[in-house]
Amino acid sequence: MILKDVKHVFWDLDHTLWDFDLNSSDTLHELFIRYNLENELKTQVGEFIAAYKRINDVCWDKYRNGLMTKDELRLARFSLTFSHFGVKEYDRAEEFGWRYMDECPKKSKLIPGTFEVLNYLKGKYKQHIITNGFKEVQGVKQDAAGLKSYFDVVVCSEEVGEKKPHPSVFNYALEKAGANASESVMIGDNLEVDALGAQKAGLRGIWFNPEQRLVQHSVIEITELVELLQIL
Repeated sequence: MILKDVKHVFWDLDHTLWDFDLNSSDTLHELFIRYNLENELKTQVGEFIAAYKRINDVCWDKYRNGLMTKDELRLARFSLTFSHFGVKEYDRAEEFGWRYMDECPKKSKLIPGTFEVLNYLKGKYKQHIITNGFKEVQGVKQDAAGLKSYFDVVVCSEEVGEKKPHPSVFNYALEKAGANASESVMIGDNLEVDALGAQKAGLRGIWFNPEQRLVQHSVIEITELVELLQIL
């Protein structure tokens, strides 16, 4: 399948281009050792990271649904993780959380195929980013990973006051990019938030599904980024 009449390609960043899981795990592993948490929390690094990921996912779901603010998310995910292992020192978790926020965005691991695909699309299409990620770290991530030169417009949902999949986020990005929805495609790892959200706003959605989850849907699905070379 080749998509025709596409002029603008909108990307999600985390989990789609920037390898959030690997970069986060690397940062957590380094901080776990630096803070000597094996002795303090009486656990191994793998168990700590697994617990954090579960708690972080819950916090992000609450954030996306307006049940938790950004500041609450940043603090809760670590205070709840530390509390899970029996340490209820709020200041300790807060310090760890701020150190994580400072160091993780500077990591540079990317999803396989990122540069191959971005270079292939460069010159053929205008490329942009729409992210629910925190505004102050998006530029840091792109700089660290060598991505910044590929994108004309970067929209963080915070600018809009809503979060993907709300149509206003996509409409704002289209307006900022000078793009028509009918000539645009959105690529992201979250079916509901990225692909279906974009489709409801009039764009074409492509779901990046590397875990090959079995879900019924009505958008184009890829399991590797390089599949886009046959679509765009």
